[in-house]
Amino acid sequence: MPIDVVGDLHLESPTGHPVRLKADGSRLRLAVPAWAELSGLGPRSLLMQRRRLVVAIRSLQRLRLTLDIDVDGHTAFALGTGVKTSLLARLLGLRSTDIGVSTVVNFLRSRASVPRAGRL
Repeated sequence: MPIDVVGDLHLESPTGHPVRLKADGSRLRLAVPAWAELSGLGPRSLLMQRRRLVVAIRSLQRLRLTLDIDVDGHTAFALGTGVKTSLLARLLGLRSTDIGVSTVVNFLRSRASVPRAGRL
């Protein structure tokens, strides 16, 4: 069931910074200003983050969509239809995901700097 999505949604992160979701056909792009903002959007638990990522990938594939995640103006990773699975993604058990070692390092560094209250 492919869908065609067009739109531009401006949101505010939990810390008050702008987050933008732009859709153009079958490609979605989530733009966040910094790694700490991206880290703050999800659950604290790495296991829960992985589970939510797997669900997101399945949903994107089912709808034949691709999601690019941009952090600070640079594409950090991509998931969904048509994305070539990187070696690191395969090792993490994620299909249709292009993610590099530097992305994981930056993400883990940012987790240490994000205060969270009452989130899993």
